Amino acid sequence: MEPTKITIPYRFTPRDYQVDFMAAPQRFKIAVWHRRCGKTKTVLNDQVRKALKTKGVYYYVMPTYKLVKQVIWDTLVEEHIPEAVILRKNNSDLTIFYKNGSIHRFVGTEDPDKHRGNNAVDVVFDEFSEQEEQIWTAIFQPVLRENGGSATFIFTPKGKNHSWKLLQTAKEHTDEWYWSVKSVHETDSFTESELAKVRAQTPLALYQQEYECAFLDGASALFRNIRECTYDSRMTLPVDSFFQLGIDLAKYQDWTVITPFNLNTFVVYPQDRFNQVDWATQEGRIEAAARRYGNAKIQIDSTGIGDPVVESLQHKGLNITDDGAVKFTEKTRGDLLRNLAIMLENKKIKIPNDEGLISELEGFRFELTPLGKVQMKSTTKHDDRVMSLALAIFGVKEPMLEDDGEDFKMYTAKYN
Repeated sequence: MEPTKITIPYRFTPRDYQVDFMAAPQRFKIAVWHRRCGKTKTVLNDQVRKALKTKGVYYYVMPTYKLVKQVIWDTLVEEHIPEAVILRKNNSDLTIFYKNGSIHRFVGTEDPDKHRGNNAVDVVFDEFSEQEEQIWTAIFQPVLRENGGSATFIFTPKGKNHSWKLLQTAKEHTDEWYWSVKSVHETDSFTESELAKVRAQTPLALYQQEYECAFLDGASALFRNIRECTYDSRMTLPVDSFFQLGIDLAKYQDWTVITPFNLNTFVVYPQDRFNQVDWATQEGRIEAAARRYGNAKIQIDSTGIGDPVVESLQHKGLNITDDGAVKFTEKTRGDLLRNLAIMLENKKIKIPNDEGLISELEGFRFELTPLGKVQMKSTTKHDDRVMSLALAIFGVKEPMLEDDGEDFKMYTAKYN
């Protein structure tokens, strides 16, 4: 067993819980620690310490090459690994060769199979909850089991996924595994005033996940009650009403999407989605939709190339006011997405059971930056359906139709 005293090679003064983690004698370790409490610095320094002590090949693994380069290679490597122990660096494949013969590789796991045949003696899995399970079970574990190597896993919870299951394994096999779970109340990383500010700026479920280390399913999801708000889009729906159209214009290989929204019933009608057509054809389809829905008010993305399209549609007499031409910025996108999230959360709108739309909605996540700022990010290739929907319902708080006690099915049944 290593002594409790830990010798750190460079510029890092660990706190007690970090020292305890590094000093633990078990081969496999898990740290489920809250955001911004020093997980990455702890395990990086621990791995550097091992590499300088015992010659071998060491892997530091993150979900993507871009992430490991930005978070580790471009910042922490210079800060925490002294030049005096380095023989040379390879900046293209992010590898350090130490003077004692050890090799330190920093890799992403976009393609897990790329790392088959490795000869690692120690591996750090940083943000393991966001990596594929097989990177451990099929790629690195067999090698480490065979050569008596070691592994460290650090992450914040992402529901009860494979990382949660690994933690349960660690709790059942403490002879081989060391585990540590630290919420924000156990590390003194924040003052009470700092923590109050974090709570005020972070959605509750996301705060519980990221700062209290709660394993909550769907805590990062931006939109809730999605499927509860759907209806059978094969229904025949009325058009004798007032409508607002949300239009997300195509950019490059994207799609143009037109979303009709019934202002009387708060029902979103099936979307019209198309791409690879010229601007004149797009304008024609937009005009046809607007006329079909009674010269509906239009809310349209006017960012960049959208400006001349908006002007052309206005010249055709379409109902696009100045506030209906929306330029997408971080703020306007945020406002649109937050409003859509509230409407779905409160089940105030009905959306078609279109799996393409549902998939895009389910792909939106809250994400915290390294500085703790909350961002809204899509994990799918396209977000045009969602942005068109968000435009269609924006600025409308209550249905125009007075509540007569009929629910959606009763109202629409007479139009079937």
